[in-house]
Amino acid sequence: MMQDNRLLPLTPETLDRPLRDLAQPSPVAVSSNEPVNLRDYLAVVLKRKWLILSLMVVITSLVAIQMYRLPSIYEAQATIQIEQKKGGVLQTAGAGNLIIRGSDPNYWNTQLQKLKTQKLARQVILRLDLQNSPAFFGTNRGTGVIAGLRHIIARGKPTPTPQPAAGGVPVLSDAELSADQIAPEQAQALEPYEDAMRAGLNIDAVEKTNLVEIHFQHTDPEIAASVANTLATIFRDNDIQEETTGSQKAEDVLANEIIDLQARIQANEQKRINYRKENDLPLGTKQGQDLNALQLSTYSSQMQTAEAAYTSAEQTKNTSGIWAIPQVQSNPTVVKLRDKIGELEEQKAALLVNYTPEWPAVQKIEKQLKSLHEQLDKMPDEIIAGLENRYEAAVKNERSATGSYFAARAKANDQSVADTKLADLDQQIATDRQNLNLYMQRANELKVTAPDRASGNVTMVEEARTPREPIGPPRVRNIIIALLLSIAVGIGLAFLLDYLDDTLKSIEDVDRHLHLPTLALIPAPRESRRLLARSGHEAEPATTTALALIEDVRSPVAEAYRHLRTSLLLSSAGQPPKTVLVTSSQPSEGKTTTVVNIATMLAQTGADVLILDCDLRRPRVHAHFGLPNSRGVTNYLSGEAQVSELVQTYDKLPNLKVITSGPVPPNAAELLGSEEMRRLLYVLSENFTHIVIDSPPAISFTDASILSTMVDGVMLVVHGGRSSRAVVRRAKQQLQDVGAHIFGIVLNNVKLEGTDYYYYSGYYSGYYSDEEAAPEGAAAAAEAGGGRGV
Repeated sequence: MMQDNRLLPLTPETLDRPLRDLAQPSPVAVSSNEPVNLRDYLAVVLKRKWLILSLMVVITSLVAIQMYRLPSIYEAQATIQIEQKKGGVLQTAGAGNLIIRGSDPNYWNTQLQKLKTQKLARQVILRLDLQNSPAFFGTNRGTGVIAGLRHIIARGKPTPTPQPAAGGVPVLSDAELSADQIAPEQAQALEPYEDAMRAGLNIDAVEKTNLVEIHFQHTDPEIAASVANTLATIFRDNDIQEETTGSQKAEDVLANEIIDLQARIQANEQKRINYRKENDLPLGTKQGQDLNALQLSTYSSQMQTAEAAYTSAEQTKNTSGIWAIPQVQSNPTVVKLRDKIGELEEQKAALLVNYTPEWPAVQKIEKQLKSLHEQLDKMPDEIIAGLENRYEAAVKNERSATGSYFAARAKANDQSVADTKLADLDQQIATDRQNLNLYMQRANELKVTAPDRASGNVTMVEEARTPREPIGPPRVRNIIIALLLSIAVGIGLAFLLDYLDDTLKSIEDVDRHLHLPTLALIPAPRESRRLLARSGHEAEPATTTALALIEDVRSPVAEAYRHLRTSLLLSSAGQPPKTVLVTSSQPSEGKTTTVVNIATMLAQTGADVLILDCDLRRPRVHAHFGLPNSRGVTNYLSGEAQVSELVQTYDKLPNLKVITSGPVPPNAAELLGSEEMRRLLYVLSENFTHIVIDSPPAISFTDASILSTMVDGVMLVVHGGRSSRAVVRRAKQQLQDVGAHIFGIVLNNVKLEGTDYYYYSGYYSGYYSDEEAAPEGAAAAAEAGGGRGV
């Protein structure tokens, strides 16, 4: 083996392992939880490079074509200044009512939205007569990558360009522009023009200023400038018109209101005077207006006094006993008479102490007392007569006072109603005077602010110039974006396809999903020729792929099988395996080709090698060597022939022997599982260094499972890029269930793409390009000597 300098190098992972580890299969080569290496991602990309490149070329080309088919876009910019309207200005509302305009916090945003309205767009279109300009359309088409792709896809459905209505739409002045001036069908015809204009319009407010930039994009630079300037001009004119119209209407309304108020105040003043006269109300101050109330109070006091007197007289009249009447008792004459009578009674009593009643002095006093009593007896009658007169007068006074009071009260009530009506009239006059003063003040303010309103709140700061250079579409940027997007889509699609791909394509796949060592990676014939061409050598035509080692010993396929030979010889500890079973999970995976080539490679070492075709279902070994298949394994197992009669020799390698399968039997599994089969293998092992056995696929038949229990080990052939992981895993499990020793996986017919291609290509071309290889005879001798050493 030391002389085999053309062995295909192992993978970097295998090279890092000690040589003793190669002598036995690893139970698990790579943990399933091991993070994916960056090289794995690169391998996926390189494997699908043609898909990625195709998407990149197609998408980028389509976008590039579309970008250069789109017309250039020009942008014109006009700048205006919008000042906040002054608060406290009187204007008319929508219904004609007067309102006082205050500071509006939403004024700024309202003006920005007005610049984008459909009405303003219609005014611009009509003033510039754009509805009759075919060059106006074409600005509302998207210029992005997605829009370009959408336009390319929808090229079969072109959007018709709107045409102006028959007769066109007349150009109207701003004063004439209204819904009444344009017929509904004409307004509908203008809608596409309005939409196109608004699509190309962009309004930007300059931060921390009152400036607004009006941008308009169009394929015609002159139209772009005209639209931007006209829109700014019309917006300014509309603002002035709105200011002046509202204020003028307010002035007219104020003038009419002032005249009406003055007339109403004058009429109410005269009405108030007439009302006072009609209701006998004083025209003076408020003190004179309280006369009725004063009279009512006086009459009320008199009535109360008369009622008290009448009540007192009534009580006196009804008193029992004359002398019990208080007026009689308190009469001064009566009091004097009673006092005089008392004095005389005292004198009489004093005289009677010493004298008799007939005493002259006593008699004199008696006469005086008699005269006084007569006078006292006459006094009650006079007093009662006076009281009766007084009672009659009190009754009359009470009745008169009561009548006067009620008459005064009725008059006072009437005056209260009149005063209430008069107060309402006074209030109306006061309100009218207040409104008159306010309206006259507002009218003066409107006259003072008239010059400011004529200039409006909008000022043209900078007119738009005709642009010279286009701003779009951003062709280079969009093409670059399309390029990057197409690459991203291609890479994403490549990873998606790789994720959906359930096949085994590389050594890493085998390690990750099967946990078995990869004995060799056999490139596909086309890949072999490509690698050989890169090394500067022409490939020699081979009879079959199975004879690649004999026909072309320097081919990459031959190098791969030398790698397989090395892995096989080192797969068992102690000594190389004698009996090797080669099988696959499914048909057409290259197991027979592998049998022929590995046997050939072992024979080139000088060892005695036998190929035993145990594929009694579909034998193919004899076809590769051009040998007859009339007698073979079937004849021996059925007892019809001896081993010596079945061994055939291949002329190009005398130490390579072949026993074909023979006729296809109906009971292949029974024959292969018989004791005769074990005896056959025992006999052959005594006479040959290596026995390579071909068998049917492990999944389809039980033949491989039966034979695997009789050999040193099994090589499982997998078709790279076609064999399903699940199927191969089932075949592996089926063999392990019967106790088979699996040496590893032969990844056959692999397309060397991505990192695998560059690895093998770099090694192979570099190895053979430095100088010509040694003569074939010397190489063969060195190979033979190395084989015997093994």
